[in-house]
Amino acid sequence: MVNKGVIKKIEGNKITVKLYKDSSCSHCSGCSGDSKYGKDFEFVTDRQANIGDTVTFEIAAGKVIKAASIAYIFPAVAMIGGYFFGSKLLNLNENKSILCSFIALLLSFVILFLYDRLVVRKRTNSEIEIISIEKEDTSNMIDSCKNKNNW
Repeated sequence: MVNKGVIKKIEGNKITVKLYKDSSCSHCSGCSGDSKYGKDFEFVTDRQANIGDTVTFEIAAGKVIKAASIAYIFPAVAMIGGYFFGSKLLNLNENKSILCSFIALLLSFVILFLYDRLVVRKRTNSEIEIISIEKEDTSNMIDSCKNKNNW
């Protein structure tokens, strides 16, 4: 999966990139509405970059599929497992088994949160390949602003 963004902040070798939204983001409202930018993304690089540069980077498709599978399938499996745990192993009635399934769902979200904070964020940098870092050409924007002021 190839992504592009603008470098927003640099702290040593850690850069923060404001991602451009692409067509795969069009169905989601997780970012700020109609803006052309999405969420911030942080990673470590040894390449020379400046604030305002455009970064093109790639995350392996297998890693994206694995992450999506964990994020979407694990909670559903936990919920089903929680129901059967309450129903079959604890011999609970229907209502208590349903409650047990929702408790398992909440626990799965806590586990995913901790997994993201403790494991994924430390490992993600090794899975990112920077394709290019380009200087942002702002001369066209400056010229268009000057032309607007002449009216």
